Amino acid sequence: MLAHAYFQRLANLHGIDILHIKGYAFNSEIFKPDRHSTDADLLVRPSHVNTFVHILLADGWSIQAHFDTGSVFEHAMTLYHESWGLTDIHRFFPGLGKDPERVFQQLWAAHMQREIAHRSCAVPSVLDSRLIVVLHRARASSTFDPDLEYLRDILDSYDWAKLRERAAELDSSLAYAAAMGGLEAYRHERDYMLWKSVSTRVPSYIQWVGRLRSARGFAEKMRTLKNIFMVNQDHLAMELGHKPTRAEIRTRFFERFGLGGGS
Repeated sequence: MLAHAYFQRLANLHGIDILHIKGYAFNSEIFKPDRHSTDADLLVRPSHVNTFVHILLADGWSIQAHFDTGSVFEHAMTLYHESWGLTDIHRFFPGLGKDPERVFQQLWAAHMQREIAHRSCAVPSVLDSRLIVVLHRARASSTFDPDLEYLRDILDSYDWAKLRERAAELDSSLAYAAAMGGLEAYRHERDYMLWKSVSTRVPSYIQWVGRLRSARGFAEKMRTLKNIFMVNQDHLAMELGHKPTRAEIRTRFFERFGLGGGS
């Protein structure tokens, strides 16, 4: 909880716009009261992200996962500090529109202040926070999500109608459908297969195809293709607990494609 206050102080000192999302930033209108969190998640104005990351690195943080290795959406960087633990710095939130800067401004225009660890912290509105919970569910292939079930318990039909309306305003209807049902209505969309691959259990190659289809332009498709085939060394390092050796990287490469140990 103290980490939220720490990040807000840094942001205020340097004129950085951040929104605290998930964890202790969400009250009982969004998360179940007894829900606990071990890290802090921040959504940073895209044009401020690089500056904020440099500030954190100068303050003793280290990168555990870069943006392009953090997930298939390449949306968040994971940082670690010996005193503060882990944090995820989001440059956008998957499913929230196609223009991160524009969407952040829409969220910022509606944001509110919430006291966390005796410091006033910027958080999304209750409506936007609930939408973030729903869209986060869209990236899980499991059939049960306690956060979404909590919303089902406390929201009425009017609340859900407002959520769908807000999703449309933020160009988030496809991801909303991936979480709540009705995804097939978006089969014609470029990002349909990617969202289908992260919201349901499908073979790995379906997600690879989805990532390639979602990539914009030839250069982006080539970069995505490279990332698909290359071993994610950040994730492998976290799994092993140390920087992977060439042999470990080679072994993982062949394992991913069912080719044995590569010897």
